[in-house]
Amino acid sequence: MNSALNPSLEKSLWNSDKVTKQYADDDYLLKPEQAILNIMRNRLPQMRMLDLGIGGGRTTVHFAPLCKEYVGSDYAEKMVDACVERFPNPGPSIRFEVIDATDMKGVPDQYFDFILFSFNSIDCVPPEDRHKVLEEVRRVGKPGGLFAFSSHNLRYLRRMYAIKRHRKLKDFLYQFYRSLMLIYYNGLPSRYDNKDYGIICNGVEHFSLNLYYGKPEFQVKQLRDAGFKNIRAFTNEETDVKNLHKVTDQAWIHYLCEI
Repeated sequence: MNSALNPSLEKSLWNSDKVTKQYADDDYLLKPEQAILNIMRNRLPQMRMLDLGIGGGRTTVHFAPLCKEYVGSDYAEKMVDACVERFPNPGPSIRFEVIDATDMKGVPDQYFDFILFSFNSIDCVPPEDRHKVLEEVRRVGKPGGLFAFSSHNLRYLRRMYAIKRHRKLKDFLYQFYRSLMLIYYNGLPSRYDNKDYGIICNGVEHFSLNLYYGKPEFQVKQLRDAGFKNIRAFTNEETDVKNLHKVTDQAWIHYLCEI
């Protein structure tokens, strides 16, 4: 069974030609991301934005044209190269840089008004280093600025293991196979009932990648302990943070909070 994140393996995966090409043309927003963009839309023209973990520029398409200044970044060099190629003439207010969210050396203090870390990218960071991301966001973000990100929901685990009915036999067989693999790599979901978080091999890239899954109420506590305020949560719609412990039907939770 896998029990730890492997940052070197993960970075090599995101730097691979196969994965880079896979993300190079994405241009959609998830429903919670669209809700956050709608909240931010009128403020973005006055904001400097740092977009962490941009992959192939999926969020760049939507946010960059609206911002006073936009920096798209990723710790995987080939992802940044893909963005430079995808947006060859971005203009003076848009640029792309290689930045590690756990150590944003070279990024000035209190510079950005809005920081986005989308697509559960924070869950690639080992649990013992997760606080470094929050500390760095607090350092480079302006007081009163905003931080948005998404993270896997540990309370969804039982649903992830569940085998559903399918009309096509091959779909049913694949789901049965996936459930067996989830048990093999992670154990039974009951193993995580009394844990605040777990490192889960969820099937990404043929079960080659481990990811952080946390209970949403534990994530809210982490944010508060780190000094973030006015925390909001989004699933298919905005959800009261006091009720996040009841959210078992959503694999991801999106958060928006004040720096």
